[in-house]
Amino acid sequence: MKAANYVDPGKIEMRVDATRPVPAPGEVLVAVEACGICGSDLHMYRNNTSRDHLARKTPEGYEVPGHEFAGRIAELGEGVTGWAVGERVVGVTGFGGGMADYVTVPVNPFQLVRMPDGVSFVEAATTEPMADGLQMVRKAEIRPGENVVVFGVGIIGLGVIQAIRAQAIDAGRIVAIDVQQARLEKALEIGATDVVNARDGDVFAAVAAICGREESYRGVSANVPVIFDCAGYIAHMSGPPPLETALRLVSLTGGRIICFGAFEGPMTIDMMPIIHKEPVIMGSNGYAPEELVQALELMRDGKVDRNTLISHSYPLDAISDAFEMQCQPQAVKVMLDIREQVAA
Repeated sequence: MKAANYVDPGKIEMRVDATRPVPAPGEVLVAVEACGICGSDLHMYRNNTSRDHLARKTPEGYEVPGHEFAGRIAELGEGVTGWAVGERVVGVTGFGGGMADYVTVPVNPFQLVRMPDGVSFVEAATTEPMADGLQMVRKAEIRPGENVVVFGVGIIGLGVIQAIRAQAIDAGRIVAIDVQQARLEKALEIGATDVVNARDGDVFAAVAAICGREESYRGVSANVPVIFDCAGYIAHMSGPPPLETALRLVSLTGGRIICFGAFEGPMTIDMMPIIHKEPVIMGSNGYAPEELVQALELMRDGKVDRNTLISHSYPLDAISDAFEMQCQPQAVKVMLDIREQVAA
């Protein structure tokens, strides 16, 4: 079996001699068609962040990443009922394994869901990050006219914007913040009203110019009640972590900050705005099972276009090139087409 093998930071390869997994009781074996490279996979690729739960070991000792994928059921484990070999499914795993010809998936509504007709495998491989976005938007409870800021518009942050627009939520300004121009342009294309490139200067001043400035005994802020931190903390990036800037930006009263982006280790930030402004800071980890289904229904009904977010596609044979491309500024979402072969 072909499978990716994560070796060390900056080094990932393909192996052709990995053992094909066997589904345990309560599992199915999925023949993978497409698998996305997630932001968390990149954190691991850069510096081993969360390696212990992002890569699944084969009997040979290969460490196979990939936790968001789509394919067909190839085999049923003991006791599995209600599913059939050949069904098109989305799989989500907690410990990788999807960047391979085959991967086992437990049968439960958090990790296995049927694909509707009219949705391609490539689109469906973005279901999990879309569901993540739906949960974040649900938690934020955006009220009519409220301005929104999204830090980090990779596949997750773009999914947040798509979730807001697809559900016809009556937001005010939707401001996307990133350091990559290609991603900011994509954010405008799918529904952001404004973009700010954090490399261009003072993010607070730029957002306040768009959304308005507030000042009282509580301090100074921009008029932004809702902030999604989809960037987290990337150790090699200069400047304050996005969460610190979010605390400066968030409204003087009633603010909500939803944190999703991974953190590459401890960080130091100014926490005093928490006392002054009393915002609610919520973590968001995953999704509700119904949001996996909702994400697929939005794709089927044409309310979100996930294909437009896929900037590059590579065969599994070119796994190293795929990861290197995902690190580049022009990449939005890099997809692995597992069944495609490198041209001779």
